[in-house]
Amino acid sequence: MPDAGLSLSPDAMRQRALETLASLVGGTFWEKMRIEAAARILVTARRVALLAESEQLEGPAPEGAILELAQRWDAGAMTANEFAETLETAEIVAVLAEAPAWAEAVWGAQSRVAEAEKARLLHRL
Repeated sequence: MPDAGLSLSPDAMRQRALETLASLVGGTFWEKMRIEAAARILVTARRVALLAESEQLEGPAPEGAILELAQRWDAGAMTANEFAETLETAEIVAVLAEAPAWAEAVWGAQSRVAEAEKARLLHRL
């Protein structure tokens, strides 16, 4: 299990703790988390689309705001986080709102994945 940075030197641990505290006090913490979540969803959407094209995954490709934004992102020019930072708040909200239903649809369509494997993956969460 990861140590969550608890094995860092005291100075490094102090710096990370102070940075996070500052972001909580300054009100930027949750916006950063939303941007990171949107970036992760867009990366996953790109992976799902590529895997669906090669028939490695079954089910629906990304759609709606997720598809539109995943297609706009130039992965060769910037990271997913950098791209997500350029998005309007409404775009991030749309991705976050659509993601659970989209993920459920893609997950449910994976008939070639054994139920035991699905259970193992869910248990790891």
